[in-house]
Amino acid sequence: MPVYTKLYGLFFLSICIALYCISYFFKDSRHRSVITRLCLLVGSLVFYAYAGLGFLPALIYVALLTYIGGLVISGRKSSFPFFAILLFAPLVVYKVLDWKVSGILLPLGISFFTLQAYSYLHDIYKGEIEVERSPITIALFTSFFPSVSSGPILRARTLIPQLNEPKGFDYNRVTDGMKLYCFGLFKKMVLADNMAVYIQNVNSEFANGYVHGLAVLLSAVMYSLQLYLDFSGYSDIVIGSAKILGFNIDRNFDHPYLAKTITEFWRRWHISLSSWLRDYIYFPLGGSRKGIAKTYGNIIIVFLISGFWHGNGWNFIMWGLIHGLFQCIERFVVTITNKKYKGSRLLTFIMATFAWMFFSAESVTDALNKLSSFSLIPNDISAVFSGASSLAEVLQIPADYRFILLLIGLAIFGIISYLTYEKDGLEIIRKIPAAPRWILYNLLILSILFFAASTPVSFIYNKF
Repeated sequence: MPVYTKLYGLFFLSICIALYCISYFFKDSRHRSVITRLCLLVGSLVFYAYAGLGFLPALIYVALLTYIGGLVISGRKSSFPFFAILLFAPLVVYKVLDWKVSGILLPLGISFFTLQAYSYLHDIYKGEIEVERSPITIALFTSFFPSVSSGPILRARTLIPQLNEPKGFDYNRVTDGMKLYCFGLFKKMVLADNMAVYIQNVNSEFANGYVHGLAVLLSAVMYSLQLYLDFSGYSDIVIGSAKILGFNIDRNFDHPYLAKTITEFWRRWHISLSSWLRDYIYFPLGGSRKGIAKTYGNIIIVFLISGFWHGNGWNFIMWGLIHGLFQCIERFVVTITNKKYKGSRLLTFIMATFAWMFFSAESVTDALNKLSSFSLIPNDISAVFSGASSLAEVLQIPADYRFILLLIGLAIFGIISYLTYEKDGLEIIRKIPAAPRWILYNLLILSILFFAASTPVSFIYNKF
């Protein structure tokens, strides 16, 4: 049940009505919290089962193992490695099978809720949180429907206390959630999905031997933006949905393409995964505390794991390796320049886009072939200036008004990103007078209704 569909909207509205009815009719009951959690748990299982009943055993396995493991580990710390192995076994098996056998379907969100469950067991092992004795709460923690399919990866220390708190209606919180929800739809359906149409057209022509280096370059840039808008749009919808229900989830993206270094980029991109890898892989390996060589090795290991987590091909391993090398090079430059290196937003975007070419490719060979097509760019430019071809032809831009509207939409989004780089967007909106604010709300809704891509595109991260 993709969160950008009308079906999800209807499903979510039903959950909201049920929760607020419970809040009203059971407001003085000591069972209110339990009934609320049961309602959310049933809704989460229905949401997940919609993707496929065959996926449910994987989710139930992780939920049961998380609950039992937490109880056992709280009493016997030595049992932690055993439960960690049992927890990751299905994910590793599915990933290996996906690599070796075509047509294997990974259970929806298994890469996300497995990491989420591990954070709970690890934090109990370290004594950072108390064990949760309610099986309903743990089952809901592992299956929480807004985030179960593609994250963000939530931490037990922040979500579980919220699950156990009774929820009531709060106007400001609900309206803030609705704003995030709608803005996420705009980013996904109007910007990302319309870019996908252009990218798919260029990739199709490239596969058929119709190659223009400029078009491949533009499609690579467009993919960088599409992936960001697609995934951050999803995250906004999820965070907005959770906020409407009464839960606060930290942002998953923070203007990553305004980062000045790749290191900063990863502090701003897919924050829930980046912080998970830092806390549960990088730090346990020793982080940067055991010398330069060990630090570089730890960075490479973390990004190779990230590559394997993302996909089942050598192109994902290459993508992870590239990012690891970029970070090592940046650290080396900082060292030899005595920490005077401040980075460059343009260079960082170019480096990230270069790496995304491997991430988006069918194989390493496919990525290298696209990179080699850049050698044709001088010929494309020459053809444009000589009049042999138009700029639209060499860029393979469709003769469609929607592409112009897409560029206008990207420009508007760029302005919004600049304005919200150091300020909270919701705070900015609240300060706008009522009349122009409601005009902006209506323009946002109308743009979604009239300019969404004619063919919806699945969330890119749903396959991970």
